[in-house]
Order: sequence, then structure tokens, then C-alpha cells
Amino acid sequence: MLFSRLLVPRINFNVLFRLKSIETNLIEELNKIKSKDLMKILTEQQTKDFLQSKRLFGGKFHSIQQLKKESNLQIDFDKFFGYLLSLNKRDDDQQYRIHIEPRLTPKLVADIDSVCSLDYTSSHINWSIINVTDDKKHFQVKQWNSLEVDLDKKYNFIKSFNQLSDSLSTIPLNDANVLLVEQTTYRYPNMKLVTYISQLQQIRTILNTLLHCHTLSKRPIYHISGRDVAAQFGLFIGNEQSSAEFFLTNLIFNNIGNNPILSLDMDDQLKTIYHQAKKGQKEPMAQCLLRGLAFLQCVNRKKDIPL
Repeated sequence: MLFSRLLVPRINFNVLFRLKSIETNLIEELNKIKSKDLMKILTEQQTKDFLQSKRLFGGKFHSIQQLKKESNLQIDFDKFFGYLLSLNKRDDDQQYRIHIEPRLTPKLVADIDSVCSLDYTSSHINWSIINVTDDKKHFQVKQWNSLEVDLDKKYNFIKSFNQLSDSLSTIPLNDANVLLVEQTTYRYPNMKLVTYISQLQQIRTILNTLLHCHTLSKRPIYHISGRDVAAQFGLFIGNEQSSAEFFLTNLIFNNIGNNPILSLDMDDQLKTIYHQAKKGQKEPMAQCLLRGLAFLQCVNRKKDIPL
């Protein structure tokens, strides 16, 4: 319990919680704004006056009042500060943008209100089906489970293809508008792992091929970056990615999910399935669910953009 209390504050449960005060954001933008951005709202002379005032104050402004009262800048400060905040929001959107292929557009997302997220680990296919409510404030987890796939230890393409095809046919892929898989990048920190990871990569390629060939489902397929999903939910501590299992366990069982940013609706049966899963399966199950949630969050944001 003590360990949990110490670790939880280090994890930001959503990047949207990283809001600073308006004044702090304005000062940050004042001190990093570029001349080309200044020229979009100020005249050439006003831009020169702004840069000269900044140099006189030691290269940076320390407060909003310093800019308004101690500089000789004659501008509409309300309009200028609004422009600075728009630059700050633009930078945040770029920093936490999630890479999805094919690219989501407002037209494509118009009919998306559910997703089936899938992946394959060393012995299981994990999947979760999530719906979003009409008000776009709640996410309903309809299905969340793992299916053991007993592939032959000695890799054989034809056998793996047939076994994966048979296993996927038991998963209700058509219960969601679109399918979602992770866009994986493999690294080899230890050469002894190359053979194992290469085989796993081949099996995942077969899985993706089966999904794309539309024999099992005619739903569109999207690929999402796993690292971007981790950044979306604040799972990085420095350069290290923390546990998705730990994050999701707190979200589900410790009432952390009762916030307006990420509100989950999940029945007790699904919670029990997750709770009773083998220790090694909880992490990939958690990652699978988070990918679906991150995708639907992106869909919701795109729906707010007019066609």
C-alpha cells in the first residue's frame, strides 16, 4: 500500500492534467516566441520594440506585469495574450499527437463510435471492444479478454496461418466499427533475443495480414504507435515506460477512473476476467485496452473539427 501511494503521484494519468496556470503559460510563450510568429500579429516596429524590451530585461520576461508596465510596447495586450495561448495549445497538440495510420480525418471519424483493439503476444490473442457514448464523455468496455493460441514451438508459416485464422474467427470482430493493432518497432538489446523476436514479428505479421484481407471482417484497420499511447496516458517516468497494468488497475479498482477526462464504464464480469488473468497476461491486456481508449480519444477530438 505504501509503495502504491509513493508511485501513483509520479504517474500522470492523462496529459490533459498537465495544465499550468495561464500566467505561467504566457510567460513561457513570451520567452520562447520566434520573430516569425511575432510578425503574424505585430507590426515590424512593434516586433523590434518587443525584442529590444526582452533584451533590456536580461533576455527574458519574469512576469506579465513587467511586459505591460515596464516596457514601452504599445499593443492590444488582450489580443496578444490570446495569440500566445493559441501558440501554447498548438505546441501541446504537436507534442502529444498520436501517430495513427491511415490518418484520421473529420470525414472518416464521423461514423466511428467503437473499436476492437487486438494484439498477439507469445501465446495469446488479446482483444478489447470499446464504445464511446454520444456525449463523448464516457467509454464503455463491452469486451475484454485473451484467447490462448497453441502455436507449434517450431515455427511453420502454414500451420501458424491456419491456427491464427481459426482463432480469430471466434472473436466478434464485426461488433466494432473499426479494428486497431499496434504499429510495432522491434529493438534487439540482446542478440540472443533476435530469433525469438523475429518469430514473434512474423506471427504478428500473419495476424495483421489476416485482418487486412477481409476474410474475417470487412472493418477498416488502423495502426497506432504504442509509445504515443504511453505518452498520452503519462506512462513515461523519464525515458522509462511504466506499467500499463499498474495504471489500469488503479483506474479500474481505485476509483481513479471517476474523472471527466477518462471515465470508464465496465461491468464486474470484465473486471473479474482481468483480475483473474495470469500475471504475464495482465500487462498486454492493459496495453490492448489503453490503445483502444487512446484511439477513441483521438476520434473524439477529430469529431470536434468541422468538415
